[in-house]
Amino acid sequence: MGIPALNEEACVDACVMSVLASAKRIELPVVVVVAADRCTDGTAGQAQAAIDRFIDRGRVRGVVLSGDHGGAGGARAAAIDAALSLLPATPVRSWLASTDADTTVPEDWLEAQLHWAEQGADGVAGLVDVDWDERPPWLAASYAASIVPDGTGYGHRHVHGANLGLRAHRWLQVGGCGPALVGEDHELWRRLRAVGAQLHGIDDVRVRTSGRMVARAPLGFSGYLAGLRPIEAFAADGEPCRTA
Repeated sequence: MGIPALNEEACVDACVMSVLASAKRIELPVVVVVAADRCTDGTAGQAQAAIDRFIDRGRVRGVVLSGDHGGAGGARAAAIDAALSLLPATPVRSWLASTDADTTVPEDWLEAQLHWAEQGADGVAGLVDVDWDERPPWLAASYAASIVPDGTGYGHRHVHGANLGLRAHRWLQVGGCGPALVGEDHELWRRLRAVGAQLHGIDDVRVRTSGRMVARAPLGFSGYLAGLRPIEAFAADGEPCRTA
C-alpha cells in the first residue's frame, strides 16, 4: 500500500487510519508506506502517530519515508516499491494498492480490490467521491456532469491514483508509474494496457477525497476542480463544464 504525501498534516491521520481499518478486514499481511515528500509541516509525524496507534502490528506494518521523492509520481513509486520490498509474499502473489494522503477509504476497500483480483483482474481503477464542505454550491453538480463522458459505472475510463490496485508483478513488469509531477496514475495505466494487463474500471470501490481547489501538484485533481464552472455555463454544443 503506497500513500504519497506533500504537506498533508491536516489530512494524513484520517487517511492512514482509514487504510489501517481496511487492512483489518483481510486475513493477509499488509504493509502501509507513507512517502512524505519534501514536507515542511508535521505530515510525517502525524502519519507515524497514526501508525503507532494501530494495534494489529503482527500482521499489518506501517512505515513513513521522509525525503525528497521528486513529486507525486516519485513519491507514489517510492511508497509502493518500499511496501513491496517488505511484503513476505512473492510479487506474483502480492497485490499493490494506492491512495492519496487527502483521501479516506472505506473499510471494505482492500477486501473489494482483492475480490477483483480473485476474478482475474491485473488492475482496478475505482471512482472518487469528493468532500464538498465549504465549496461553492454549484461545484458538485458541475463535477458530476464533467465525469459523465468517461462513464460512472463498471467499465468507466477514470483513473485516479487515490483509488488504484494492481498485481505486484505487473508493476515490476512495466517499471512502476514513472516520476512525473502529475499524471503518473494515467502513465501507469497506459503502461499496463500496453503489456496486455486485464484492467477494469470499477464502480463498487469508491474513496472520498478532498474538494480543495488549491493544487499541491499542477494539473492534478485539485486543479481539475478549480477549472470547472457552473453547469449554466455549459457550451451550446454540450462540452464539459471546464474553463479554457
